[in-house]
Order: sequence, then C-alpha cells, then structure tokens
Amino acid sequence: MRLLAVYQVARRGISKNAASPLGHLKIGNVRVDVKNPKNPHLVPAGFASQNPSPEVVRHLKWLLQKDVLRQDVFLLGPPGLLRSHLVLQYLEFINREYEYLSLTRDTTDADIKQRREILSGTALYSDLCAVRAALKGRVLIIDGVERAERNVLPILNNLLENREMQLDDGRFLMKHDAYDKLLDKYTADELTKMGVERVSEEFHVVALGLPVPRFPGHTLDPPLRSRFQCHDVPFLGFEAMTSLFKAMSPSVDGDRVNSLVSLAYALNSQDQLTLPSFPIDNLLKIARIWETNPNFTSEDIFLMLYPIETIMKENERNVVRDFMKKFGVIEERPQASHGKIESITMKSEQNEVNAEYNGKQIEFTAPKGSATVFKDSQYVSTNLQERLVTEMSCSHAHGDFGLLGAKGSGKTMVIEEFAKRMGYTTDTMVMYQDLNSRELLQRRRMLPNGDTIWEDSQLVIAAKSGGICVLDGVERVHASALEVLAPLVHHRHLDLPDGSRLVSQQEFDLIAKKMNATKEELEQKKLYPIGSSFRLILVGDSDCGDHIWLNEPTLAILPFHTLQPLPIDQQIQVITQLVPDAHQGTVEKLVEFVDSLRKSHDAGLRGVATSLSLRKLIHITRRDALHGGELRTLIEGAALSRFLPSITRTAFTTSLTNAGIRDVTKKHEAGYQLDMASISREVKPGEETLIPSTLFYENPQHTAVLRDLARDFRLDSHLLLIGNQGVGKNKLADRFLQLIGRPRHYMQLHRDTTVESLTMQTTIDGGKLKHEDSALVKAVKKGHVLVVDEADKAPLHVIAILKSLLDSGTLMLGDGRRIQPAHLPQSDNTITLHPDFKMIMLANRPGFPFLGNDLFGVLGDLFSVHTVDNPSRESEMQMLKLYGPAVPEDHLIKLISAFSELRDQADQGLLQYPYSTRELVNIVKHANAFPNDSLQSIVGNVFDFDRYNEEVVKTIEGVFQKHGIPLGVENIKDRVFLSHRFDIPPLRQIGTWGLKDNVSPRVLQVNKIPHKLETRRLVKKSQVLKLEKEHMRAGQFTEQECNWQIPMLDVNLCSDALMLDKTLIVATVNPPALYIVEDLEANQTVLEWDLTEYIKRPNRDRFEPRIRLGRFGDFVILHEEAQNKLLVVNTEEQFIGTINQKGTLQETFEKMFSKENPYWRMVDGKKPMIFERGGTKGTLLTLRETIQFEFPESVSDVINASDDRWIIHWKNGNPSSLLCFENGDLLIRAINSNLPDLKIQAIKEIPQKDNLLLSADGFYCLKSNGFPKTISQSELFGSERKLNEEENVIDGRRPYFVKESMGYLDNGRNTVALEGGVLVSAKAKWETPDYALAKDIPASTIAGFLEAVDSINGFVQYVPVPIPRYHSYHQKWMHAISKTPFIAIPWNDSKLLTVDMSGGIRSYEISATTIGKAYQEWQRMLGEDDANLRLEFQREMDDFDLSKLEDPKIGKFDPDNVPHMGGNQWMGGTGGYSTAGLGGVGGPFRLDAGHDVHQMPDMAKQQVPEHILKKAREISKAEYAKKLKEIQMSEYDDEAYQKLWKRVQRESAHLKSIIEQLEAKKKERLWARHQTIGDLDDGKLIEGMTGEKNIYRRRVEKLPEPGSPQLNPKRLRLHFDVSGSMYRFNGYDSRLQKSLEAALMVMTALEGKEHKVKFDLLGHSGDGPSHVFVQDRYPKNNKERLDVLKQMLAHTQFCTSGDYTVEALDYSIKQLAKEEDVDERLVVLISDANLDRYGIRPKDIVNVMNRDSTVNSFVILIGSLGEQAQRVQKELPAGKAFVCKTSAELPQIMDSIFASTLV
Repeated sequence: MRLLAVYQVARRGISKNAASPLGHLKIGNVRVDVKNPKNPHLVPAGFASQNPSPEVVRHLKWLLQKDVLRQDVFLLGPPGLLRSHLVLQYLEFINREYEYLSLTRDTTDADIKQRREILSGTALYSDLCAVRAALKGRVLIIDGVERAERNVLPILNNLLENREMQLDDGRFLMKHDAYDKLLDKYTADELTKMGVERVSEEFHVVALGLPVPRFPGHTLDPPLRSRFQCHDVPFLGFEAMTSLFKAMSPSVDGDRVNSLVSLAYALNSQDQLTLPSFPIDNLLKIARIWETNPNFTSEDIFLMLYPIETIMKENERNVVRDFMKKFGVIEERPQASHGKIESITMKSEQNEVNAEYNGKQIEFTAPKGSATVFKDSQYVSTNLQERLVTEMSCSHAHGDFGLLGAKGSGKTMVIEEFAKRMGYTTDTMVMYQDLNSRELLQRRRMLPNGDTIWEDSQLVIAAKSGGICVLDGVERVHASALEVLAPLVHHRHLDLPDGSRLVSQQEFDLIAKKMNATKEELEQKKLYPIGSSFRLILVGDSDCGDHIWLNEPTLAILPFHTLQPLPIDQQIQVITQLVPDAHQGTVEKLVEFVDSLRKSHDAGLRGVATSLSLRKLIHITRRDALHGGELRTLIEGAALSRFLPSITRTAFTTSLTNAGIRDVTKKHEAGYQLDMASISREVKPGEETLIPSTLFYENPQHTAVLRDLARDFRLDSHLLLIGNQGVGKNKLADRFLQLIGRPRHYMQLHRDTTVESLTMQTTIDGGKLKHEDSALVKAVKKGHVLVVDEADKAPLHVIAILKSLLDSGTLMLGDGRRIQPAHLPQSDNTITLHPDFKMIMLANRPGFPFLGNDLFGVLGDLFSVHTVDNPSRESEMQMLKLYGPAVPEDHLIKLISAFSELRDQADQGLLQYPYSTRELVNIVKHANAFPNDSLQSIVGNVFDFDRYNEEVVKTIEGVFQKHGIPLGVENIKDRVFLSHRFDIPPLRQIGTWGLKDNVSPRVLQVNKIPHKLETRRLVKKSQVLKLEKEHMRAGQFTEQECNWQIPMLDVNLCSDALMLDKTLIVATVNPPALYIVEDLEANQTVLEWDLTEYIKRPNRDRFEPRIRLGRFGDFVILHEEAQNKLLVVNTEEQFIGTINQKGTLQETFEKMFSKENPYWRMVDGKKPMIFERGGTKGTLLTLRETIQFEFPESVSDVINASDDRWIIHWKNGNPSSLLCFENGDLLIRAINSNLPDLKIQAIKEIPQKDNLLLSADGFYCLKSNGFPKTISQSELFGSERKLNEEENVIDGRRPYFVKESMGYLDNGRNTVALEGGVLVSAKAKWETPDYALAKDIPASTIAGFLEAVDSINGFVQYVPVPIPRYHSYHQKWMHAISKTPFIAIPWNDSKLLTVDMSGGIRSYEISATTIGKAYQEWQRMLGEDDANLRLEFQREMDDFDLSKLEDPKIGKFDPDNVPHMGGNQWMGGTGGYSTAGLGGVGGPFRLDAGHDVHQMPDMAKQQVPEHILKKAREISKAEYAKKLKEIQMSEYDDEAYQKLWKRVQRESAHLKSIIEQLEAKKKERLWARHQTIGDLDDGKLIEGMTGEKNIYRRRVEKLPEPGSPQLNPKRLRLHFDVSGSMYRFNGYDSRLQKSLEAALMVMTALEGKEHKVKFDLLGHSGDGPSHVFVQDRYPKNNKERLDVLKQMLAHTQFCTSGDYTVEALDYSIKQLAKEEDVDERLVVLISDANLDRYGIRPKDIVNVMNRDSTVNSFVILIGSLGEQAQRVQKELPAGKAFVCKTSAELPQIMDSIFASTLV
C-alpha cells in the first residue's frame, strides 16, 4: 500500500458502475465515463482507493466537474505531495493516460513541444509530452508552474485556449471539431500529408503550482492564468492529520503526537512572523519513522522536518524555540543519549536490524543493497556518529532522507559507513550551480556513428538498480532542479527526457498484472521499475550563512538528519585512532582550541573555526606526528590567518597564545632533501617532457615552503598554494615537481571556465561530436600531477565539482564516463583513478582586492593549504642578488625596504594593490641589464599603472622617497647640500709623551673573583614595535643618510647606544628599557625589553638613572650609574643575567655604593672597567674573573687607550698616569710628557691605521703615532683652536643647570674616529661657532652639531643634527647624560650614528672618501638622460586644436544629462574646451556629471594662453563663492572643513573604493544559458547539431531569484564620547579632534552608499547615553557635514559632567538588535579611557558587548591619561578594542573595522 493510501479512511459517496463495459465514476451528481485506455501502462496504478477522506472527495468532485466542462485546471496549494497525489488518484479512478511535465528555470520549448534527434545521419523531430498528450488525448500534468521563467509557458497559450499549435517540423495541431469538419472534404491521409493533426477532445491539462508571492517563484502571466480554472488544495485539516498520524504510529504516546502536530499547525498559522512554512504533508512520512523508533524525542522528530539551524536566521530560530517550549516539544534528553546498531542480519531482500536507542531495544527491517565489495574505511565509531547511523537506518527503512552538516564534519564518511552496513556502495553525484534538471536525470550524447542517444545519470542508474544515490552539495544547485525530484521521492515516479518513465516496483507489478505483460515487454514500452531498495540521500551544508538554500519546496520533499559537531572527547577519540602516533596532549590542546573558537562571542573567530574542520584537524595532527614542533604554524596555515582581516587576525593570534599553542624553535633544521627523497620516483619513458624545468633561485623562505609541500605530499594530500600575485606560486609548484620527478599537466582557469571544459574538450569532426580528455582526465588516468592555476578566477560552482574527486575519488564527466576508485566495479564507461594522481591548486588570496571566488571556503579542507607570501627581506635579498648581480647592494636594500612598506600598507588597507616580488624582480632585471638608467625611471615601469590616481601616487612617492629613491622629485641633481668646510691650522708637533724611563711601576693590590653566568632570567616583558625609517637622500644629498624613529613614550630618554655587529641596542631610562634593532640597515621592527623589574626605583623621591652600554665578549654589559647596577644582556637568547661566584658581583657593587658619592662610571673596552669618579675604588672585568682594586689616590677620569691600557687623570691635578694590565697584574706607570696640563678626553684609533686621534680642550684634534698604544716615546701633533672662537657661538644661552650636570658627564663620549683620519665630536649650540649654521636655517630647529675634523686634509665641518621629535621635560636629567640632546656612536669604519633623547636615530657619512663614494653612487642611482636621444620623426599633437579655445564659460545645462565630449557648449562634458567639465582644457572649474572622462593630454593644457587661464580662475572663484553661498558656508567654514578633510581624505577614499569594488563584484555578470543569441554553449553542441535554437549563452546582470528576500543594507552606528573630558583634555592627546575626524571619515566614505550601509552618529555624555547627531537624514554637502562636527564640538563644551559609556553601548546594541530589515549590525563605541573615575570596570563593558551575538561591537579608546587605555584594552575581548594614540591611527582603525565587518 502506498504512503498516501492512508488518506482514504472511509468511503464517501463514490460509485463505479460495473455494468457498463467502460463504466463511470460518480461523485454526488457529477458523473464521468471511465474509458478503456489504449496504453494502460500510462495510467497510474496503486493510488486509487475506494475509501478516500471527505476532503479528498471534495477535491475529486471539483476535478470531475472541470473534466465534464472540458476546462483546464490549476491546483494551487502549499508545497507537499497532496496535490500531485490527488491528481494521480483521480487519473487512476477515471482510467486516463497522462503525460508529466516538470518545469524548472531551465525548461525551454525543446522540453515541451518537439526535440530533434539524429538517427542514421538524419535529424528527426520527436514529439514531446505536450504534443503527445494533445494528439493521444491524454492528461498533461504541468508541475511547478511557478518555477518556469517568464515567456516559456506562453507557447502553450494557443494549445490551451484554442487547442491549436504550430510545430517545428511543419505540422499544425488543430482542434478536434475543426479537424472533423475538414474530413468532409479530405481524408485523414490527405490531411496528414498536408501536415494537419487532430487534437483529441480528450486532451486535458492539469497544472500544479504554489501561491506566489507567499512562496518563491514567478507569478502567472495574465494570458496564461485566464486559461485555467483554479482550485485551492490546502494541507489536510488538523483533526484529519492527527488521526492519520496516530493511526500510523500507534506505539507513540498520543500526547506527544498532539504536541507535535499542534506545533506544526501553529507555526503555519502565524503568517505575520514570516517563518518558513512547516511541511505538513511530511508528518505522515515521519510518523512511520517514529513508529519504527518510538524512543525518538518530539524534538528529534520536529527537527527532522524543520531543521531550524539551516533554514532560518538566529532571530527566527529564537521565535521557533519559544513555540517549541510552549507546545512541550523541547524535551529533556536522557543522560546517556545515544544509539547504536547492535546487529544486522542480511536476508535475501531485507536487513533485519537490531539496535539500541536511549537504553531501549528496537527491531525493524530495512532494504538491503547488493554490494559485496567495499572500500577500506577510516570510519571511527563514536557515540554521536553511531546514534546518527542508527537514526539514518530508521529513515532508510521507509524512504529517502537528507543529511545536513558543517563542512568537513564527516558527512561523507558517515554515509559510506551507513551504506556499507546496509549492503550498498554509494553512487555520488556532485551538484554544481549550472547543473539543470535535465542533466540531473539524463545526458544526451552522440554515438560514434553520429546518432544521438540519452544516457542515464547516476541517479537514474541507481534508481533502476536499487542502489543508493547521494546528491552531494545540494546547496549549490538551483532549488528548481531539486524540486523535480519530488515525484520520485513522493510517488516513486519519474518521467525522463527520452520519453521513458520510471515507476515504483509496486506500481510496475500492478501494471504488468493488469496488462498481463512481462517486464521486458513493459521496458520496450519505456516503462521501468524503480528498485524497492533504491534510496536517495541529499547531502547539504548546514551553515551557508546568508544563503538559505533549503527553501520551503525543498524542505517539503523529505526529512533531514543533521550531523552535529562531535563533542571534544569524541573528536579526540577520532583523531587519536586515525593518527596513532599523535601526542595525546597536542590533540587535546588542538581540539579544545578549535572548540573555544566555535563558542566565541566574536563572529570572526567563529568563522575561522569553520575552516578548522575535523578533517583539517586530522591532517594537522598527522603533520605534527610526522614532524613535530610546528603546531602553531600548521594551525595558522590551515586557517589562512595571514589573510584574515586585521581585527580577526589579532583576535585569532591572541587566542592561540592564550591556548599555549606555539612552535618549538628549531635553529638549524635540515633542508628539504630528505623529504624530497621520500616521495621521489623514477621517471618513466616518455614522461621527461611533462616534468617541469624552471629557473629557480633558492632562498630560505621558499626552501621552507618546498619542504612543507614534500611533507604533505608524503601524507598523500593534495596541495593548495594561496598568495598574492607574483609571490612565486607557479615557480614553487614547478620546482617541487622538478625535484620529485613527477610529470605535470596544467590547466589555467578563468571566469568563462565551464564544467564541460574542465573535464573534457569537445570537437566536431565530420559532423560527429568527439570528446577529448582534458588535462584533468589525462592526469587521473596516468597518475600524474595536475596543476590548476588561477583557481579562484573560475566560477565557484565549476570548482565545486572537484570536491567529489578529491574526497571520494569519483567524478562524472560530460561524455557520460565516470572516474572512480579501483575498488568499485569497473565497466567500459568508467575511468580508474590512478593511485598516484595528485592535484596542486594555485590561487590568489581571498578578499579584496582580488575578489575571486571563495575557493578556500568550498575546497579548503580537502587540501593541505600553504600560504605563499613574499619572501622575507633576507630571502628576497639573496634572490635579487642572483637576478641582478651588477646592481649595487645599497640599491637592493632600498628597493626591498620600499616594497616591504608598500606591502604593509596594502595589508593595512591603505593601498589596494599588493606589490609582489615579481614586480621587484623585473625592476632588478632592468637595472642589471641597463645600469645607466636611473632607478627612478626603472621603478616607473611598475608604478606608472598608478600614475593617474593622485592619492596613490602621493603614497607611493612618499614611500620610495622615505627609502632613498627620489620617485617624483624634480630637479634633484641641483639639490646637493653639504656642510661648508673651514680650514684649520695644520697639525704640528706640540710635544712628546711616553713612559718615564727607569721608573718602577706601582703594583696595585687586587681581589680576583672567578665568575660565570649563573643567574639567567628570560625577558618577560617584551614586544615587537614598528620601526619608522626615512631615507634622507631622496630629495637631496647631504651627509645624513637615514633617519629612524623608535616608537617610545615622549617622556622617555635615551641614555646610551651600542652597535654590536649589525645590531643596534639603545638604552632608555624613563622607564628603563632596551630597544634592539637587528640589522639596522634592513630591519623594519624594533624589539622592546622592559627593564623596570631589573632596575627598580629606590625609596627616595628623586631617581634619575643613567645607563651605559659596553661590549663584554659576545654579550652586552649594562651599567646603571646612579645605583651602580650591572647586568649582562644576551640579545640572541633573550636573557638578562648577573655574574655570580661566592657572592654576586651585584652585591659587591652595592657594598661599594654610598649616597655621598653616587658618581660611578663604566669605561667601555675589551675589558670593561667600573670606577668611582672622585674616589679610589675600581673593578676590572675579564671574561674569566672580576678584579677588584683601589687606586692610590682619587680619580677624576679614566680614558681607555687600548685593550689593556687606560690613562688615569687624578683628582688632585697630578700628572696623568697609565694603568696597565700585564700578566694578570694591574700596574700604574708614570707618563713622561712635556705637556703636563694636557687633559686627554678621548683616544680613538684611526680605522685601518696604526695612528691614534685624541681629543682635548683647546685643540681641534691631536694625533699620536704610537703612545699609549705602544709604550715607546711618541710625538704628539695638534691643531689648535682660535682663542676667540667661543665668543661668537650660535646660541650663547647655556642652560643654568649644565654646570651642575657636568659632574655626571663623560667628556670622552660622543667622540668617534672614522676612516680617512676624521675625528667627529658632538657639539652643543652654545659651543659651536656661529658661522657653522647657514643663515636660512633657524637655530631652533637644530639640536647640535657634529664637528668633523679631517686631520689629513686640514679642515673642519659642522654637520647640523635636527632636534628630537619630542621636547624633553627633563632637561637637567638629559644634560646629566649628554651635553647635547643626542649621543654619537660609531656604526662602522665609515659611518656614525646619532641617537637623540626621544629615540630618533640618524646615520651620517662625513669623511671625504666616504661622502665622495656616496655621491657617485647617488648620481648613479639618479642616472643620466642622453640629451641627444630622439626619434627620427616627429608628430604634431592631432587631438588638440588651439583655435577652438574660447573665453572660459560655465556652459549650458543639459537636463537629459547626455554625455558630451568637446563642442564648447555644455557644462559637465569631458575632454573639451572652455566649459566647466572634466579632462578638458580652458574651462573655469571642474564639474563631474558622472560620465566617462576623456582626458586631454597635459601638453594641450600647457598651450592654453595665460589670459584664458586668468579668466578661468576668475570664473572658478566666483562659482566657488556661489557654491558656498548655496550651502550657506563661509570661506572660514570651508577652511576649517578642509583642514579636517585633508587628514582623512585618503582613508575615506580607500573605504569608499572597497565598498564600490564589492558592489562591482556583486553586479558582475553571469552566464545565462538557453539563449537564442550569444556565444555557443559547449554543453549544448549536440542540441545545436540537432537543430535546437536555445544553444547559446551570454552574460547578463544577475537578477535576484523570484520571491527571494530583498538584500538588506548593513547597519552601522558610531556612538561617540562627547563628554566634557573630551573637550577638557583635547589639548593633551587630541582626543576630540580624533573623534571629529572619525565622524567625517564615515560621513564622506559612506556618502551615496546608504543602500549598502545604513549608518547614524550618536553621542553620549553626562547629559545622557544618547544624543543624535546623524540619523535617517544624511549630510549631503560639506556645510551639513561641518554642522554635524560643530554640534559635536559644542556638546562637549556645554554638557554636564558624568559618564554614560556602558549605558550608551547597551542602548545602541539593544536598539540595533531590534531592527529587522538589516543584514549585519555593527556598533562602534568611541570613548576616552577615563573610566575608573566613574567606577566603571572593563568587565562591565565586556558583559554588554557579549549580550547580543547578532550585534558586532567594538570599542576605540581615543584618549588616555597615562596607561589607562592600555590597561582597559587588555581586559576587553581581543580584536574588539583599540587604542588610538595619534590622529593618524584612527582612520586605519576605522578602516580595518569596516573592512572586516561591513564588506
């Protein structure tokens, strides 16, 4: 008995007269004759019952009435099976043949009237269902009228109205009575020859459709509608349905049935809620399943029919849950909720299943498959999956079902396991967007002889053989294609395109019995049985975001099961069983981390969790088990964290750190040779040509990628390489295949790639269609590697068909063949998947600006994903040197630095184009081949693309100039500014000095303490900061080469600096910290170490530490003079330690320390010395021991002379002595000198020379050719200063505290010797002669000078050093460190560095030799243009006619706004003359009318006479004043507006461009098939050969699906802090200015985009939580925007004090949560951090932010007193809170928020 036989409960007045040979059917007073059909196999069987229900009888009576009246009918009703069952039942009652036409959006006239087929080389027409029904007098059932596109069904209008139709083969269908009249004149044969055919009077049409617009679809055309009589067929009534349900499930508690049915009808009764319609008809299907397993809860049953997680959004789900609670459908599940199949006994046709469910036994029978060989499965039995398999088995016992689940959750694995247990192998069809209903059932192909045949799809094959067909990815196919399967699911009935019909085995047997026919005889009539064991399983994604694919008609087809995410313990169980070598702790940490992402309040993190599917976690674990220590890297790669929006990336990184997931550092990991060897194979003959051979330069970064590729390849994974353009994806793929010797096949995809072209190449040869294997099929057959390039450019549905191939190894080709694994049964139509086949897919990064398809979202978890980024600086340098060996390294460094910053700006969203290594390589190749070309012009080869975007050009030029490439700088060769050279007295001998002869040295008593580093503490507080760098020779040539700025607090002071090889170390004192820059010349980051826990403030009010740095072997020694603290620093291993042995060195120093004499100093050298200035104590440090000693008298200063010698100046003025360290003893030797009063301040060895340069008061420099480096008597030469030089200085205002601070100063510091005999000293302005400063340079801009004395050439230079970025508030403290606001240290032999007190670092080249070489290199970089370079012919400018220039005028207004080009008449034109417009010449001002711009060349503009330009300026000024008057905006207002606008102009334009690009993507045209014009559709070549017309495709604008919801705008609210503190502290941190800039940026960027982003601006203050500034009415011009800003400013000035920050955030979140017609909700709270003043805790804000998950909320802390903002930020959710320190940061913060949420 069929399912709906239960509709017929009791006989209601139906009588059938058996006395007549034909009989009749009578209902009430309506009677219809029952005739004997000519083709009984076309009459339904098994649907009729003598006991239909009253409701059914009523509908049958109406159908009889319309049959009597010969009227075509339209049965209208909700989705379900009732209408179609009613028609089949009616047809069986009256014994009528029928034809079935199922409509979809792909239906054309070739599916309705006639279709051509080729037979024996001749194209013949075959009649289709409508024509057959008309000619044979059958009933035509048209199902799904609302699904057909407009203008398709009107072809039936004449047939419906007049029973006439003109056929394509020339015949004409004529109404029966008109035809019968012609029989009076002609015979039937004559009429047939004339092409006239008779339409039977028995022809009848029954249409089935849904009410539109209640349900999605097209409304009926009025002419078509008028030809039908309509009848409403609603769901069965509540009472009837309840009775039927209980009759079918007697074992289920009646109250539970009542609750479920009541809930279903209650949901459908609330039309105002706009909830999806509940599939009432499916209650009867689910009743049988519930009867099979009464232990299902009511909630289980309800969700099978109404999976709310998939079919509706969160707010709708909450409404349904409330209904479920009220009707008692949400039930408490048992504690041990689980199910398991305990045994399956396979009988001949059935499985006897014994299962346990929730602690109770159930037994039932289910269909059995015929498979005997199964694929080895990796299925792991878990409680949740076993429960699901049990539930699926219950549904399988009674019919078809669907399975929903998240991507990568294991749906395929569960289905395979279920099928295996039931004795099936699955036939999987992968759905894709272009798959139409015809291809779902049959595909037409051509035989070798040219004949066309229809070939069954996998679905039909499975139906005929009684197998299981899985339709995978049903969310991708159009809903109308799925809806054609409704008859198959409901009635086991299917009409195929070739005219054959499939019916259930029961109906087939009834027909055979009635006709007394065999199976073969019926199959000859094209009637085939559907195996009773056949099952259809729909598999779809349970979470498709805004794409609600499971609509009401699809929902009404069958019940759905949902694969829930596995609990943590079961995920761990699966992973550990599949990866037995996995570390248990690692697996637990990994699974718990992903689970925390899924449960996060952050929508961005929840999105990341979807990419970390169970399948992906298994792969990560396998990789970690194979090569451990890279867990964090593997997770970041799997989640594509590199390309996440900045906010989400920050939150994701923080979550990883908080979870304790990090990589184990491996310093010296081996290369990839071993990994490659493990996967290499011998090359087979003939494969050599397919193995790539590419020029590849090794670099560490690419080597690491190749190694990772090999490791994943070893794990049998397919590879996906994702990255920006030009980063080397193709090179890496080719190099990888070259190394492992694997042949490659290559496919490059594009937007026009189709499913057909992906799988085969179609050609026509001799009028016959031939299919050639694509590269994909060739690789599959031979086991080669397929490289798919530009995979993100192809339509997503095309790429999606590869899912089945990658997942299960099966794929159906366009020619009917099928790729499948070797374990499945093979046939002539199958292609065996080679086990060595692999795919490498290459794609650009997702998102802006590439805007490709969501490849990662669809296929990401089937690949091992590798992010390919631009090489690191080191790797890039190594590679570029190979490409450009002749290019100077300095040029390469500049190029790399510039490109690195451009990429950073692209990542931050400041630039749209991500400049890649490819462009950089091309620049270097050019520079290498043509060294005389200027670097400026070569760079233009890449950046001229951006030449016409003014904002981008400014950005790019600024970056290149910052890094020393003068892009965009004009007349640069005239901009050479070197300091003036002043002659000095030549060096002359002023005396001699050396050791006194015959004087015994004095041996000092020492205490030697052996030591070693024992106490080591890793640096706890450290962070990586951005190092700002600017090359100073981009716009001019000076001694200063580069400028860096360490990002540190403005109150901090730099105390000392040290170059350790290429690493710069800077020590600061307020607070104590170290800033470490590795490879100063190339690095763009600085590492900050917090030293506050090592140098602690003592218990006294004033503490002003001074830190000195020195070398100590491989370490750095740090000495704090005020407390006499000594620390040893290791920058590589990042630890700080002390030297310990029998009491620490620190304790020794503390004992030496006295409050009365806090003057301790460290003398840097190979053996650092610490001495008490003005005292006698000293300590010498060697690498083995600490040597403590006392001087014989008090010491004023110690000067390092060499590794083991020091000059000692005594406090009492005695002649200086020489301290020597000889054979472990300290000796004091007397110095013999005829200059006893000479006090040497510093001794520096000339680089690469043996001579020494010395500094002393009264001399420019001193020079010694031996002593004290040697002990022999040496001559001393000097150049004396003029005595009156100090009288005329630049600034004689010496600070009053300098004298007091001098006691702390080291007069020998800030002195550097450079190659070429140059001695450089830092000089303050009050000790520098006034002629040193050029007259046009204000002294206030100069911090001091570098006095450079050239001892060889006899001149001195004064190189100015600019003032620091921040003014120091600690002048006295600063002068205790250095008499100048900067410190000078050597970089190398030719350069020195200055480090100013606020962290500004500058490099200088001063010596004549060095500056000369630098100037030559600078000129080479600029290049020289050949003045004689010219062409041998010359053309005049054709497009410019000077005679057309007239006096400037505004032009006429065109009301139609038609584009104008030239003509001198219209305003708003382009490329013309004299009128206001764009792109032309001679017009008074710019005017954009919205048309394409035709740009006149700049040369034309240069030829415009001056008098015309002058008049144009006058008109422009007048029009500008007029415009301001129109908007009531004064010039003063405009000036204020423009001042703010310039700060955010670039960021506003960038945000607007992002929105416009995404709009363009959404408006991108798509291919429309079945067109009569356009490009030939490769998929319809056979149709074209047969003569069909709808064989073309063309691109059209994508229109919304009929009935689909309107696309709603995003919803944005900015809630500003406009309290009094914003006004009060604006002068401190510009917090109010930042707020105004943010408001202006939003108003301008979203102008005209209200349909995309609906926004408003609110404020909160002491007056309350909500003050409206912009809402509903948006500012339209500058005046209105400025008025908004003025209102905000005024409110901060006059509001009362108080704080409503939390209330404001709560108010905005609640308000936005109530709004319905919006897509996404976003609240940005902008506030200062002054929260603790009002008792507001950060957790109060967190609670409000997490209150409603439908609203994304962010907090920007825009003002802070001290560290308030940083403290608050740490306690708010990661990625949701920002601290805005400067105005420049705010637009970037706003931009990153918008880019990650609004687009």
